[in-house]
Amino acid sequence: MIKIVSWFKNQKRVLLNIFLVFIFAPSVVAYAIYSLDQNGYFLIQKIDLQIQAKTDQKNYIKAYAEKLDSQLAAFKGQSLWAFELKNVSEILKKQKWIKDFRIARSWPASLEIEIETQDVALLLADTQKLTQGLMKPVTQDGELLPDIDTRQAPARAFLKGEVFVRDIEKRKKAIELLKSLPAEGKIGIDQLAEINYNSKDGYWVSLIHSDMKIKLGEDQFEVKTARVSQVLDYLEKRNLKARVIDANLSKKVLVRLQQNP
Repeated sequence: MIKIVSWFKNQKRVLLNIFLVFIFAPSVVAYAIYSLDQNGYFLIQKIDLQIQAKTDQKNYIKAYAEKLDSQLAAFKGQSLWAFELKNVSEILKKQKWIKDFRIARSWPASLEIEIETQDVALLLADTQKLTQGLMKPVTQDGELLPDIDTRQAPARAFLKGEVFVRDIEKRKKAIELLKSLPAEGKIGIDQLAEINYNSKDGYWVSLIHSDMKIKLGEDQFEVKTARVSQVLDYLEKRNLKARVIDANLSKKVLVRLQQNP
């Protein structure tokens, strides 16, 4: 009989401990959090934007980041405890300059947002916009970003022509051409000034410190640029200057030399 009574007492202690651990304690914690929340302890006071961008591209995103910061400021003063992160996510997804992001609560009163920016491939240079000191960055996916001040633009080649304003496929093809070029060299990316297009010649490019026109057509850019590179080496060895290099031919390259004065 004594053993039975003792067993019941032990069971009561176990049940009491279970009650304290799984019901009472969480209730106390929840009430404490609720009280702190009601007293404004978890109101969002800071939204920390941590932006990852390549060194030469940090300037172009300043205006975008400032605009985003003002949009997110509307969430300050809301309860971090009850706040839905999707409210921020929906805004970030609409920003074409953002490639990827991560959002996290930072207790007791902050939001942390890590942003990876799009890499700018080219700069769309519209004559009218340029007179206003503006141009549009073009992402690696061919997307156009909002206008930026030319003084904030990264060092990238220009994309010129009305067709590039309205046709994303043409922009993507221009980026394909860009990627076919070597990083350095006579026709390297570091020497590229601009990419143009017209229906007759297809894509053509010009180089820095040169008024020479290099025609590359619509496809096989890697093969054609390799041929052009060889031609440029040949011209340099013979101290000749070309006015037009037409690589938009099946197996050869046509060169039109500059006329001596």
